[in-house]
Amino acid sequence: MSFTMDVTEELLRLPLKKTCCRKALLLGLFFGCREQSEDGTLTLYLYSKGTASLAKELLQKIYHAEAAVSETVRAGRRTSILSVRATGISSFLAAVDSGRETMLHKAAGFRCALCGQEFLRGVFLAWGTVNDPHKGYHLEFSLPTDGRADLLGEYLNTTFGRVGRTRRKDRIGLYYKNNAAISDLLYFIGCSATSFDLANVCIERDIRNNENRATNCVARNISRSVDASRKQIAAIEVLIETRKIDTLSDELRYTAALRMENDSASLLELALLHEPPISKSGLNRRLSKLMEAAEEE
Repeated sequence: MSFTMDVTEELLRLPLKKTCCRKALLLGLFFGCREQSEDGTLTLYLYSKGTASLAKELLQKIYHAEAAVSETVRAGRRTSILSVRATGISSFLAAVDSGRETMLHKAAGFRCALCGQEFLRGVFLAWGTVNDPHKGYHLEFSLPTDGRADLLGEYLNTTFGRVGRTRRKDRIGLYYKNNAAISDLLYFIGCSATSFDLANVCIERDIRNNENRATNCVARNISRSVDASRKQIAAIEVLIETRKIDTLSDELRYTAALRMENDSASLLELALLHEPPISKSGLNRRLSKLMEAAEEE
């Protein structure tokens, strides 16, 4: 089962108490519907049988409309086809597409504070997808017209932050790729368990990313330390071969000998090996002088 279907199953288990909320959810289910015949029949394609059953039940309760439900295979997936004539829904969609309504709560006739949540829940059930957060963050709604994308986009912008927009063939996608916005949206429409799972995955990914960054940082530091040590040893070998080492001060010869004996030691370790120990800056000065001496002709 896909992650989208997991979210769908959680949404279908939620109760619906108020008539106004039932109507809002039903309008959300049909919000992405494009196909409407000349006699006003709306056709809804749903991948979830549970969503189709919910839509049929709400149509009977809200509009006293009997929907015909059949099944087919569409794009390789078993699909429920729901056909119904519901003047109230058709009028709502026509008003949105014409641009006569610019506020979602007015267009859909929300009556209580929960209607917006139920409408968005309906939109997701029929037209939403969300990635498995282990594979990436992406939640998207697919809509057929600019009018509907504009209306829902404005609602999403004010509720969850700026929503992305793209055109996919003959449909418009409104999407979020931000894990915080996706988690907030899922929690808003009632997916508390999924929202918490998403937050936990985000925390796990952040921990892994921080660990990887720390590991990479240590690896780079070790690599730089090894490269510097090789250059220092090469310079000291030149000084020994040319007998320039004998012309240097006692402290430089002492540091050169310690570096040759401890080729893998870090600067701090090498500084502490001195008797008495010296600072890292003092060690750096000595090593720099050894390398300069090796480069002199």
